Amino acid sequence: MKIFSIVIFSILLSCAKGKIKYQEQNFNSIDFKLVNGVLFLKDNLYSGKLLKYDTLNNIKTVSNYFHGKKEGRELKYLNDTLKIEERFYTKGKKSGIHKGWWSNGSLRFEYHFNSKGAYNGTVNEWYKNGQQMKAFHFENGKESGTQRLWQHDGKIRANFVAKNGDRFGLIGLKKCYSVHTVNEDYR
Repeated sequence: MKIFSIVIFSILLSCAKGKIKYQEQNFNSIDFKLVNGVLFLKDNLYSGKLLKYDTLNNIKTVSNYFHGKKEGRELKYLNDTLKIEERFYTKGKKSGIHKGWWSNGSLRFEYHFNSKGAYNGTVNEWYKNGQQMKAFHFENGKESGTQRLWQHDGKIRANFVAKNGDRFGLIGLKKCYSVHTVNEDYR
């Protein structure tokens, strides 16, 4: 029984030693350093809530970090009260559904991500007037299926199908040069 108690005490002591202190900090501090997407506070990996403020001292961003990487929900605000973005992260990678709104409250974007941080599912964007700008579909980070782009007035700009890395249909790209077939030259 005595040996069992010593083993349990040793395990608890070792766990307490490596415990992460969760904190809440203001990012405007000069003690923060971002290196290759990993956040440090005074040369230590940061774990906790991070608040960013604008010049009028309104909350601009609320992010959560664990071992220096974004973890959980991140919120961005306009004028301290109007939520304009909501994003999710798992071990520093984008995950779940990310949404953004225009200042008038209408939807600006909605992106779907897999657990590896790649687009997976629909990627939609809208103009401020509510007109849809983009409707793309992805499978594990690669375009797949019907892809559409619209101009601000609702006219179609691109309408194509992506299959096995190839695009078929109206891609909506403009060439930046002229091709002359007579002398096989371009300008």
